[in-house]
Amino acid sequence: MRRMSNVSGGAGALILALCFACNQNTQTTSMNGPQMEESPPQPEMAEYFANHNDQGMISDMSIADIHFIPHTPNLSGAGEARLERYAELLATTGGTLCYDTRMDNKELLDARLAMAREFLAHAVPGKNEVRVELGMAGGRGMTASEAIAGQGVARQPEQRGSAYKLNVKGPSSGGG
Repeated sequence: MRRMSNVSGGAGALILALCFACNQNTQTTSMNGPQMEESPPQPEMAEYFANHNDQGMISDMSIADIHFIPHTPNLSGAGEARLERYAELLATTGGTLCYDTRMDNKELLDARLAMAREFLAHAVPGKNEVRVELGMAGGRGMTASEAIAGQGVARQPEQRGSAYKLNVKGPSSGGG
């Protein structure tokens, strides 16, 4: 009797799984298709974070291999977006972007630099020049003590209820 209930339970699970597997969804979702409807409005804080992102980009002043389609000189979507934003940010002042790479293929490297320069020339016509050269990213980076402190903070356990919340303490009272 027990064996029969196991068989019927297994058969029921198999039938249920087949029903879900054979369900043909006529509406397929395309992840790369053009947007068909308006986007929801951006939260109010989006502008605040966009400003922070711009400040980080200005400090960094770089592009990397991820901004190109692998094994080609062509810009990726991320590369086009990044260079387009740099063109906007540097339109009045100009500047030098560094291509930070470990690639040793000289021909591909030169073609990628030329592609980035050409893209920026079309994005910022007749304005201050935005140059692209081979080199390390700019910015201050982190000191060793800052990196070690960051690792220490990352290792600390955090309760789920307070995760991602800023706990600000007021000025401490006491002798100084």
